[in-house]
Amino acid sequence: MKKLCIILALLLALCTLCACPRVEPEEITTTTEEITEPPVSTEPYNPIIEEFARLVKENSDDYDAWEAIGFNEIPAEAEAGSLGYAFKDINGDRVPELLLLDKRNLGTAGQPFVWALYTLQNKEEPVLLGQYWSRNRVKIDKEGRIFTVGSSSAWSLYLDSYELKAGAGELTHMTEYYTDVDSKGTQFYVMVNQGKNDPLTEKQFDTLTGLYEKPTWVMHFDFVAIDE
Repeated sequence: MKKLCIILALLLALCTLCACPRVEPEEITTTTEEITEPPVSTEPYNPIIEEFARLVKENSDDYDAWEAIGFNEIPAEAEAGSLGYAFKDINGDRVPELLLLDKRNLGTAGQPFVWALYTLQNKEEPVLLGQYWSRNRVKIDKEGRIFTVGSSSAWSLYLDSYELKAGAGELTHMTEYYTDVDSKGTQFYVMVNQGKNDPLTEKQFDTLTGLYEKPTWVMHFDFVAIDE
């Protein structure tokens, strides 16, 4: 009798389970939306561009006025459309840099000569990052690395590279090489390594000079001409 009762209880429980509707697990869907900060406005650069345009159109020889917008020397009188500017986010932080350019010296892969390079500090205040001239030339490669080749005399040459960190208001000095003559008139070649001068051979220095003057891939700028 006891066994019969147990069997009946099991059958009842089984019937109850069969009668209950099956509950499917709820399908949970999630969506992810990438939030992208819009690029920073180039409007704070307008006063610099306007002054640049004025100086070009007037063919000004006012050195102080040129220097005030980042020029270390007055550019030679140019044909209409050869001087201009470009906006370019060179380090990918969505802050556009301003480059004041000269198309008369296209150089490597058509990159115009850069007279001055600006960024926006705190996304709103123009800051001059670098001034370049005939004896201190610059190239910017496609990774945003800045290579300069400068000289102060016929026998000296300086090779430097820089990087603009995200959100920074100044360039970070990455590498430094130079050549000069000693007191006996002997040419020497140096790599500056953590504050120490390590010697280089002339061949090593010449190879580096070629790489700094002509990086393999240079950054493209959308040149906007200032029409006279």
